[in-house]
Amino acid sequence: MRVSELINSSDWFTLEKEYPLLKDSIQYDYVRLMAEAMLAQNFNREAEAVDLFRTLINSYQQQIGGSNVALSLTEIILGNYERLGMYSTAADKAANLIEQIKASNAPIDYSRLADIHKRNLSLKKYDAPSVVFNNSKDISIPFTMECTDTLLFDNQNPVSNRYYIPVTVHGKEYQFMFDTGATTTYFSKRFADLIRVEFVGYSSKYGDYFYLDSLQLGNIICKNIIGPAHNGTPIDSVATVDAVIGMDILQRLGEIQIDNKKRCLVIPSRYTPTPKYGKNLRNTGFSYYVKATDSTGLLNVFLDSGAETGFTYNYFVKHKEEFSQLRGTKELTIGRVDGFYSTMAIKVPSVKFEVCGIDVNMQDVYVPYMNQHHEINDVVLGVDFFQQYDKVILNFKNMFMMIK
Repeated sequence: MRVSELINSSDWFTLEKEYPLLKDSIQYDYVRLMAEAMLAQNFNREAEAVDLFRTLINSYQQQIGGSNVALSLTEIILGNYERLGMYSTAADKAANLIEQIKASNAPIDYSRLADIHKRNLSLKKYDAPSVVFNNSKDISIPFTMECTDTLLFDNQNPVSNRYYIPVTVHGKEYQFMFDTGATTTYFSKRFADLIRVEFVGYSSKYGDYFYLDSLQLGNIICKNIIGPAHNGTPIDSVATVDAVIGMDILQRLGEIQIDNKKRCLVIPSRYTPTPKYGKNLRNTGFSYYVKATDSTGLLNVFLDSGAETGFTYNYFVKHKEEFSQLRGTKELTIGRVDGFYSTMAIKVPSVKFEVCGIDVNMQDVYVPYMNQHHEINDVVLGVDFFQQYDKVILNFKNMFMMIK
């Protein structure tokens, strides 16, 4: 019962902590498999998750909720294949399932499957992304908080107060922003044309997808980069940043340390030992969330070094009663990679929560009280939060964040 409750509430951190003590008491195999699959999915064991989800679909489809749940799990499996660089497998399995749905004449919407198939079909000829480096000693890459690379910008003012690092492409050095909130590496269309990437023939709302054979961070060679070339929007930072290193590359480094004191990005030769509080990071398709709690319980906190810290309507709902007497309001315009929206927000004198074993108290923040855009986050921890500390450590192998 306890395991099912944690699965239904999507409380993956508590499930990860309690599962070793609960697994022997699980009565049904499909509940055990679902728990282990979701733990693998959320804690960076995607290949393991694929095998577990496939067993669930093939052996326990009715017990887990029938064809609709099976389809949702299949989309997760295909996403894992894609992130692992197994594009042919993803394309072929998507095509086979689409044919099965068509043949059954069942009223099933397979539009997402069709998009997955189209994207992976365009990527079939490319090798899986990878990183190559000598980890016999720490790698230190200097960063600046301002982009001074005038070659990258065409009459634009690049967004300031972000992390910029030197990146070499085809023998020429540029400044890229590294962004924990970007699920993929992004280029502007102008920069993609400048470095002559190969466009793969697939487009989404994020832009035209490209292939780049390699780029170099210090002595780290990143190979077979896939991502969108985005035209940008009037407010979003992508409009004024020509190149962004995303989590598709950063995660593959194993661990990164943002050393604000020495102003460098460090890839250590040895992993930092796991802190006493254990795993506090989870991953959903290269989107990283850190465990944080407040008086309402667990918060859904997204890590985004490419943005400022912010709160969402979901956070307002959790605190609606205590915020009901507050009066100060203003209009916020919030930018996203695919556009922007405006909403009204209320001024909150003090916001408190706990993260990484530290009590945080933020003063005079604005929290949206109108649901103008669907959000899955409660809080976005941005670059201003990162900069408060001497060092921020993100370990993607043992799934923890540490701040010093």
